[in-house]
Amino acid sequence: MKKVIIILALFAALTLPAHAIDPLEPEPGGFSQQEIKELAAEREAARLIDQQVSRGGQVMVMEATAYTWTGNQTATGSWPSRGTVAVDPRVIPLGTELHIEGYGSAVAADTGGAIQGQKIDLYMDSEHECLQWGRRKVEVQIRR
Repeated sequence: MKKVIIILALFAALTLPAHAIDPLEPEPGGFSQQEIKELAAEREAARLIDQQVSRGGQVMVMEATAYTWTGNQTATGSWPSRGTVAVDPRVIPLGTELHIEGYGSAVAADTGGAIQGQKIDLYMDSEHECLQWGRRKVEVQIRR
């Protein structure tokens, strides 16, 4: 039994690479210099995007409608006021700070039955403001 273990250990030591294999690292001679430069540029672009998203800054285009006072608290338990936004929490987590084109700073603090996917509902102080807002596509920037 000891001989079998020793033979297997020797076989593994002789056949397995001495260093960890990075599946994203090209094999020597496997790519041209141009391809290597392109891969490096793609990696750097992906790193910068990840860095921006982790700090906030992700921008989404969403359909925005407006609502006003209903007499009910929000899904987070607060009373709605200007800056309150209803979201689909599967898309934007509750508590997320946002900047909404044409509306300003806001916090995802509410949900709604019709607010699913790429839709948001902005709190306005009056029905007149809601009607003025209507339904429009806006850029929504994730702040935190």
